[in-house]
Amino acid sequence: MIMKKKRKMKKKMKEIVSESLQEFKEPKVSLFENCYMTSPINRIPITDFLLTDKYKNQVETYRKSRDPRVRDKIKQNLECITPSGAFGIRQECYLATHSGLICVDVDSKHNQEIDLKMSKDLIGKKNPSLYYAGLSIGGEGIFLIFRISNPELHKQHFHALAYYLKDRFNLNVDRAVQNPVSLRIASYDSHPYYNPNPEMFKLVMDIQNSPMPIVQKPETRESVKNAISIIKRNRIDITNGYGNWFKIGSALAYEFGEEGREWFHTVSAMYKSYNKCECDFQYDKCLRYKKGNVKIGTFFYYCRQYGIKY
Repeated sequence: MIMKKKRKMKKKMKEIVSESLQEFKEPKVSLFENCYMTSPINRIPITDFLLTDKYKNQVETYRKSRDPRVRDKIKQNLECITPSGAFGIRQECYLATHSGLICVDVDSKHNQEIDLKMSKDLIGKKNPSLYYAGLSIGGEGIFLIFRISNPELHKQHFHALAYYLKDRFNLNVDRAVQNPVSLRIASYDSHPYYNPNPEMFKLVMDIQNSPMPIVQKPETRESVKNAISIIKRNRIDITNGYGNWFKIGSALAYEFGEEGREWFHTVSAMYKSYNKCECDFQYDKCLRYKKGNVKIGTFFYYCRQYGIKY
C-alpha cells in the first residue's frame, strides 16, 4: 500500500525550467529589523546574512539560556530576511524580485530520530540544488535553502521539495513556512553547508494534489466544506471584527495547515473591505500561531452564530 502511494505521488511530480534563470547570481534579499517589522530596512546580498558571525553572541546566549523570557527577548530582537526575495512591504503581493531560492525548515521536534547536523552535508552531496544549510537559532533544527527553476511556481516547488526530502532522507519539513514572504530569523552555524553555484531544482508538485496534514475525522472536512459552501452561496460575513477573523483563520490553520488558506480567503471575501494581500498576511500569522485552544470547533462556533447548519 505504501509503495503504491509513493508511485502515485511521483507521477504528480514534473520538471519545470525557467530559461531566465540558467546562470546563478547571488541575489539580494530584504532585511528586517525584527520579526514584527513589515517594512525592510535594507536590501543585502544573502550571504551577508548567512555567512556572518555578526549574530554569534546573541545566538549562543539564546542556546545556553533556559529562561523563556530571555530567549523570547533575544529572538524578538534579531534581524530577519526573506530568503526568497526582496519586498516593498512584507506581503506576498509586494514581491519586487524573487531570489530564485526557497527556504525549508526542518525542526528537531518532528525529526527526533535523525541527526540533523549530519544531514546538512549529506543532502548537499546528494542534491546539487542545495545552496545553503545551517542550524536554526535553537541549534537543534536546520534550515535548507535550495535554488529552484521557476519562481512563479514557488509553492509547487515547496511541495515537491517536501515530498523529496521525506522520500530520500525521511525528513519532515515544516509546511507552515512555504510562502515567498516567509521570514528567516538570524542564526549562527560554525560549519554550515554552502554551495555558491547550485543547480536548479526542477521538480514541482500540484498544490491541489500534494500531501496535506491528515484530518483525524473525515466528517470534519466535509462539515467545513459544507459550511463554507453555505457562506459563499448566501454571502454571509461571519468574521465580525479582527478578533473573530483571526480566530477563524487560526482554527482553519490548526486543522488543515496550508490547505486551509483557500477556505480562509473564501470566508474573508464576504467582508466588504476584503483585501487579498492582507488576507494572505493574516493567514501566515495564523499558521505560526497554532495554539491548542483555537481548534476547528471555533470555526463551527462562529458558523452557528449565523445560523449556518453544516
